[in-house]
Amino acid sequence: MKKIISILTLTLSIIFSSNAQTITASVDKNPVIVGEQILVKFTVDSKAKDFKSPNFSGLRIISGPNSSSSSSYSFVNGESKSEITTTFSYYLSASKEGSYVISPASVYANKKTISSKPITITVVKGRKQNNNSITKNLFISVKTNKNNIVVGEQIIVSYKLHTRLELENTELSKLPNLNGFWKKDLESSSRFKREVIDGVAYNTAVIKKTVLTAQKSGKLEVDPIEVTCSIRIANQRNRRDPFANFFNSYNVREEKISSKSLTVNVKELPEPKPKKFNGAVGSFEISSKVDKNEVKANDALTYTIKLTGSGNIELVEPFEIQFPNDFEVYDPKVSEKIFQGGNKRSVKTFEYLLIPRFEGNYKIPSYDFISYNTKLKKYITKKTSNHSVKVLKSDNNESISTNYNQQKIESSINEINYIKNKTILVEKSNNVLDIKFFYILFFLPLVVLILLIIISSFLKGNSINITERKHKLAQKIASKRLKTAKDFMNQANHDSFFEEIEKSLWGYFADKFKVEIANLSKESIEIYFNTYKIDDKTKSHFIELISTCEIARYSPLSNKIEQMSNVLIEAEKIIINVEEKLK
Repeated sequence: MKKIISILTLTLSIIFSSNAQTITASVDKNPVIVGEQILVKFTVDSKAKDFKSPNFSGLRIISGPNSSSSSSYSFVNGESKSEITTTFSYYLSASKEGSYVISPASVYANKKTISSKPITITVVKGRKQNNNSITKNLFISVKTNKNNIVVGEQIIVSYKLHTRLELENTELSKLPNLNGFWKKDLESSSRFKREVIDGVAYNTAVIKKTVLTAQKSGKLEVDPIEVTCSIRIANQRNRRDPFANFFNSYNVREEKISSKSLTVNVKELPEPKPKKFNGAVGSFEISSKVDKNEVKANDALTYTIKLTGSGNIELVEPFEIQFPNDFEVYDPKVSEKIFQGGNKRSVKTFEYLLIPRFEGNYKIPSYDFISYNTKLKKYITKKTSNHSVKVLKSDNNESISTNYNQQKIESSINEINYIKNKTILVEKSNNVLDIKFFYILFFLPLVVLILLIIISSFLKGNSINITERKHKLAQKIASKRLKTAKDFMNQANHDSFFEEIEKSLWGYFADKFKVEIANLSKESIEIYFNTYKIDDKTKSHFIELISTCEIARYSPLSNKIEQMSNVLIEAEKIIINVEEKLK
């Protein structure tokens, strides 16, 4: 009898608890200060699904919804109690003071939809004293290497973040328009370094570095950038509750800071400008070559112009060379190695494919390249070399001439010739091939071909060893490792993510080029990439990506999620790029 009563009591308690579901909304603080982090929770006392988010009416969502659940069961004095709790939480912040109403949230639980009550949050402005202290201890400086330049000249603009506060995160929230400039963003390290300014020590990091090339004259303004910083602010200590001091040691507060604007004076280039001047500004050298000085008609040769130096080399367009009329000319293939946007010595190469159509002696004239040197303050002319090309008669007897289209065709009475007007009939032989022998000869080559294919496949399958299989499966192995890295990124596991990317790249290189683990090094990457004729840009990108992962694992980087996403994309691109180069 007691067992029956216990079972009935347990059943009634479960039914009662399942029919009393409610959803409760709560905040960890109210009122709050502008930029301060707010934790909002929606708690359901049962299993729940299909959660519908409320309207936060202007509050910024930092994170959420983050769901969690817990369950408990107790049996005391013959009474049982089962509790299941589901929680949906958000982290919010407000950019300005005012009253904000969070509308009801709804969720589906126990075959019905339940809703929470609305919450009103009051946001107040922080004290002026705190704002002043933040301004002194957190700011952005902007510097340029030149303020007075000419059209086409380059400058480098650097933005530095200086702080004496503890930052949890930083995010570029507004970028400059840079009207009148061509821009090239440079790589910048986000690692903080100690820097003393006016006797005060700051932690300083270069958050943005850009090369700007002036496209017009006048007073051009470099707009300010805006950065959103999450600042850790220590709570006041509670003497009565030491555990509260341990678990709630700080709050996170958001502040938006901006740099000052810069004005750059840009002058026009001096007159008169040479006729062949194409806008190149800087210090350059130019050279040319042909891959062969003797070629047969209708065969191809390559004419290469190499431009080296510092300046706006990235903006230099292909040259208009006066090639011989009998040469067929294709658009040039352009390749470049640009360092610091052209501020350091860079190289740009133009390769023209030429096909001479007729035999003879031809001359490719020199080209006058004119640039404006900002140090010498004058126009400089550099010339390529003259090249003589001897074109021999083609091995193909067919005469190819574009001049045929210009010849005048005269009509003739005898336009149709060589038509025979007599037919000669030959008697068919009576010797007919045996039909069985005919079918044997007809199907024998097909049977032999099938046998050869089967034998070749069998031998090829047995000859492939473990190393060759690794070679072919390299890309699949790398993809699986990148998938694991992606899981780490979703978990915000920064160190494991970069370690997995680094292992994936080294593993791919070892499998693809059959390199022993003991011989893995950046020098071996250069050796094998050069052996397989993989271009320097791909090689440098592969090595730089490995270096980035090495550094990132030991550096307190800001905006980690965005950086991990960029590194994952670059890792996938570089593996696909190497695969394409090896085909």
